[in-house]
Amino acid sequence: MTGTSTAEHTTAPTGAAVHAPAPAAKSKPQTIREFERSMRGLGYSQREAAAIATQGFKAIGAADQAEDEAEISELAALIAKTISILKVSS
Repeated sequence: MTGTSTAEHTTAPTGAAVHAPAPAAKSKPQTIREFERSMRGLGYSQREAAAIATQGFKAIGAADQAEDEAEISELAALIAKTISILKVSS
């Protein structure tokens, strides 16, 4: 007869239950710096990790949105300039 194993306990071949140690839980970051370090470990840049730690995930979304809006404004200005040049050339 073979034993069985689950996350909670192990059954020996004799049928007696033997408690297996629970997996060690990672501790929560105790400081903002530890939290930022954890975020860096997940692949966020230093700037993103600091923004998330102080302002939450909305902070990096707002920064990305501001960059997108700036790029859109710049493209709109270039399109308007191109259109005015084409009108003069016609």
